[in-house]
Parts: sequence; C-alpha cells; structure tokens
Amino acid sequence: MLASPLSFVVFIYVSFFTFFLALFVSSLSQVVDDQCAHFNSIDQLKDRPTHLLVFLQHVILQFDPAPLLCYLHADLFRNLSSKETKKQFVEFYNTFLDKGAILRVFTPPAIAYELDRTRPDLLSDDIQKRFAQEVQGLQAAEVAKQLEDFRQKRMMGMTPNEDELKDVESHYPTDPFLSSISLFRLMRSESARVDRHSSRRRGSSRAKQSRSRSDVDLQPADGPVLVPEGPGHSPTSPSPQLEEMEPRFLEFELDPPNWRELASPEALSSLSKKEIKKQEVINELFATEHAHVRMLSVLQTIFSKPMEREELLTAPELATIFPSLDEIIEMHYNFYENLKKLRLDDNFIVKSISTTVLNRFGGTEGEWFQKLTARFCSHQSWALDQIKSRQKKDPRFNSFILEAESKPQCRRLQLKDIIPIEMQRLTKYPLLLENIAKNTDDQTEKERIQQSAECCRKILNHVNEEVKVMENLLTLKEYQRKLDTSGLKPSNELYLVYKNIDLTQKKMLYEGPLTWRVTKEKAIEVQCVLLGDLLVLLQRQDDKMVLKCQSKSNIAVQEGKQMLSPIIKLDSVFLREVATDRKAFYVIFTWDSGAQIYELVAQSVGERKIGLPVFLMKPPNLCPVLVMSLKRLLVGSISLSEDSQPDEENGEEQSERPSQEMDSCQLTGRHLCCLKR
Repeated sequence: MLASPLSFVVFIYVSFFTFFLALFVSSLSQVVDDQCAHFNSIDQLKDRPTHLLVFLQHVILQFDPAPLLCYLHADLFRNLSSKETKKQFVEFYNTFLDKGAILRVFTPPAIAYELDRTRPDLLSDDIQKRFAQEVQGLQAAEVAKQLEDFRQKRMMGMTPNEDELKDVESHYPTDPFLSSISLFRLMRSESARVDRHSSRRRGSSRAKQSRSRSDVDLQPADGPVLVPEGPGHSPTSPSPQLEEMEPRFLEFELDPPNWRELASPEALSSLSKKEIKKQEVINELFATEHAHVRMLSVLQTIFSKPMEREELLTAPELATIFPSLDEIIEMHYNFYENLKKLRLDDNFIVKSISTTVLNRFGGTEGEWFQKLTARFCSHQSWALDQIKSRQKKDPRFNSFILEAESKPQCRRLQLKDIIPIEMQRLTKYPLLLENIAKNTDDQTEKERIQQSAECCRKILNHVNEEVKVMENLLTLKEYQRKLDTSGLKPSNELYLVYKNIDLTQKKMLYEGPLTWRVTKEKAIEVQCVLLGDLLVLLQRQDDKMVLKCQSKSNIAVQEGKQMLSPIIKLDSVFLREVATDRKAFYVIFTWDSGAQIYELVAQSVGERKIGLPVFLMKPPNLCPVLVMSLKRLLVGSISLSEDSQPDEENGEEQSERPSQEMDSCQLTGRHLCCLKR
C-alpha cells in the first residue's frame, strides 16, 4: 500500500515527467494551427502536454480526477519493460484498484476476482498490462465526457488559465521543460488537498479519498459534478440513497441532457455562431441552477433535517445555522422550473429569456430574494464556527457530520464546503447574464437581460455588505468576551465612564494591529478598533484584550494625571502625518481645557495609507491657549521622533517639507469610514 497520498503524487510526477518530456522533444517541430482541435480527444492531448495540463487542472477543480489519472497512468504501461511493468503495476493497483485506494475506480468483476486470489506482484507482466488496458478502457467514456464539458466551457470563455496556456504556447518552441515544471506544481497542489483530508478514511472498505474543495475551488456553477447515472455512464459514481430525497428532487440526481442533444438537427443547422454561443450560456445557466438546487437539497435532507430529527441541534440553533434554507430552496427550485419550461416551450432553443430572469432578480421578487440570501450568507461564517466548535465538544455530533459527509450525495464535499455555495452562486449570475446579453441581437431583449444582470450585481453588493456587518459583529463579540477594563482604574473618571462599555452595541468600521509610541523608549503593540464614535486601543495579554491607560512619565502615573486614554472620542480629534516616519501618524485629541497627542505606527506604509484618511481639512477654530498647547505637544512629539531613521521604503526619500507636514485634518466618524476601505 502507498505510505501516504503524497507518495502517489510523487510517483505520478516521476512517471509522467519522462512521459511528457519525451512528448515535448518529439513534438517541438509541430505547429499549432487550431488550439481547440487539441481538445477533441485524449489521444490528441497526450501529444500536447501543455494542453493536457490545462485540461487536467479543469478536471481536478470540477470532477473526480481518478478516471483521468487512471487513464493516463495505464497508458504508461505500453512502453514499460517486463521488470518495470511488475514494479509499476503494484503502484497502479494500490492507487486505483485496491478497496482502500485513495483514487479508486470501478474494477471489472473478473479482474477483481483474480486480484483477490493472486497478489498483484505475482501476476505475469502480460496479465498486468492486459488488466491495466481493460481498466483504462472503462475510463474512456468518463474522460470523453469531461473533455466535452471542457470544450463547452472554453467556447464560453469560462475555463481557467487561458492566458497562461497562451503564454506557455508562446514559449513552447524554446522551453521544453516548462510543461514538466507546471505539472509538478499542479500535482503538488493536488497532493496537498489529498493529504489534508486522507485522515478521514474509516476502515479499508471505506478508505476512499476525501478531497475537500476550498472556497475558491468549489464552483458548482461552472459545470456538472459527477452524479449517479444509468447504464453507459461513469461506473465510478456511487448511487445515493434516493429514499431520503423528496420526490421532486429525484430528477436532480441525474445531469440534464445538453440542449444540442434535444434540439432538432434542422434547427441546429440554421443557427448562427453567435446564437449557438447564446444557447450554450443559457444551457449553462440551466444546468448550473439544476446543480445548485441539488446541493441545497443536500443541506436540507442530509444535514438540517436529520440534525433536528436526531435532536443534535435545537430548532432555534438550526434556524441560525441554516437561516431561511427552505425558502431559498423554493426560490431556486421555482427559477429552475421556469427555465425548464422555457426550454420545453421553445423546443430547447430558447428565444427569449429576459422576462424570466427579470422576474426573478428584479422588482419585489428580487427584493425578497435579496433579503433571504443576505440572511443566509451573512450567517455562514458564524455557522461554520459553531459547527467546528460543536464537533470538538460533542463526539456524537462529530460522528454524525463525518457519516453525513461520507454519503454519496455530498460528492466528496464537506459541510464547510457546501454551506458557502449560495454566496458562490450569487457571483455567477451577473457573469452568465452578461454573456447571454453579449450574444443577443434584439436590442430590447438585450437591454432587459442587462437590467437583470445589474439587479444581480446590486443583490450581490448588498449581500457582501451584510456579510461584512455580520463578520464585524462577530469580531466585536469576540473582543467583548475577552475585554478587561481594569487597566482604566488609574484614571477614576475613565473607569467610571467605560468600565461597562459594550463594544457590540457599536458599529465597527476598521480593525487592525498598530504600534502605540507612548515615548521614545516605550512602544506598545495594540489592536486598533475603529467604531462609529470611538477609537479603541486594545492590548493583548494572554487570553484577554486589555484597556489600559498609559503615561509619558512615572510622576503622572503616581498622581493619576495626564494619563493617555486607550479610548479616544472622535468628535474632537485631528490627524496628521509624521515627518520622520512614513508609516506613522499623529492622532490629536482635544477638549475644552487641554489636548493629548498619540503617535501610532502601522506595520507598513501601505497599511498606513489605508488607515489614514486622504481628506486634508483645516482644524476647527480653537482658542489661543489651546493652539499654544497643541504647538507644544507637536514640537515635543517631533523631537521625540528625531532620533528615528527616516523610512526610505521602496528606495524613496522623504521630500515633504516640515511646513507641509504641519497640515492636519479633522478626523470625524464620517471621515474615518475610509479607514475600512
């Protein structure tokens, strides 16, 4: 058996390195006439390593890569000697044929019976090659299906790394090792995903690869996921337990046929190239909506309802983890049914789609859609944290999650990968609708589709804002949980005002690390939290976030006077840059009888520019006494920084004059909003 999934990838890389390098050397003289032609068959791809790498990445992101990797691995046996065949067949068996293989594919009963009777390494090399060729033949249908999906996506400009492919091809005549290097990077990335989740295998009979896609990798809207199908389809796709599904969701267990297979040949032949592209994108919208409804039903039937039935979570807890899930499923199901009716009514060549999409994303229906999706998506970070925490504390809950994730309906995705699908789906609608509009000739139809796309963008922007608000609230709740106000006691007035401060009742605009330079010798690392009306400087001490007063002298500490408060009111604050340090800025806090100055330093010039407003405004009218007080403070602070080295980041020297640096700006809650941006 393989020691780990990583050893499989190392083996694949070593084996494919020689294979692809030989192909490169033999094909250096070939001229590329038609890029798309290279994706017509796997045999053509084997002669074009750069194109094969792009296709391989597409398969890894969208499908189970086992059939394709098995097909390519089996092809290596054609040129191996007898000794090499015996050695490599054991790896082939452990990787693809064994019951506990991490990338197991379907094994014909006759071959499985023979391998159960005889150790793989004891078979003759001729039998080993024959077994490899038979298993390879069974993968051809699935590989062809994946190629067809790739061609359709490429036609619509929805395949990854198209620019990189063109760049590789432009260097192709002079750099024969580029493909092998790219292959290593791709395999290394895949090995990391495999290795992270291989520990979830439970017993040899269920020790299949548990590959989890990240939020970036998970793209159910980009293409069909492997699903159980009838005879003639992939033998590697397990059949889900259909009795757990609602009757209306049973149709979603099979991928819908492509529109080309259903439209009449006469109608197809009459379409222009532009119209064909339009129909392809409409078909993509339909097929991906189909896949989205299927995965939403998985959330409901595999996770939410069983959790409630087995009393793992209470109804209120489920309502916060899966808020409005039933209503969201209904909305997407109805949209899918409307798209399906369009296809049927127009004999699978859709004439007009604008009314259907505008009714979904515009008007009162669009507002309701926006409200429900915002509620669901804004809770996803909190939901993921709650699930992770409950899994650590509750063994029964953890066992349920692992068991549910192992079901074929999940298609090797974990719950943490399925929950974000609604947010990911929202990002797809504008792109799909814009592509439909781009290939629409009728001006009125085109404008209505573009209007629908704009509605989708507004919905997405609103949901993004709601997600940010919720994430900020969760951050404030964490700070509040760890908050310690005992450090305010040296200033009795501050302690009385802020000892019971509740950060969660305020709106957070920005948060991040800063250095607070109290004196030349004293600098404190703080977490800056910008609220609507306050700037709060928190110090981390063990597991607490401490509000602690600071002083520039020991005398002030003893007398309890001239303490620098870690809480600054924004209604009387100025901001100015520090002449000697491009990463630093002054925050000047004034009141009727005096003023205080804070020198804060960002971790980089870039972060300082993000945190420093660009509004250069004159300070408000101050009384002469207060102006003199401010001047003394500023002069003292500048002399404090004189010994520090000027920041010459990126090789740039300070060119600002001191008089220019004395320009200050009023910093109100409204202006500080740009800190977040």
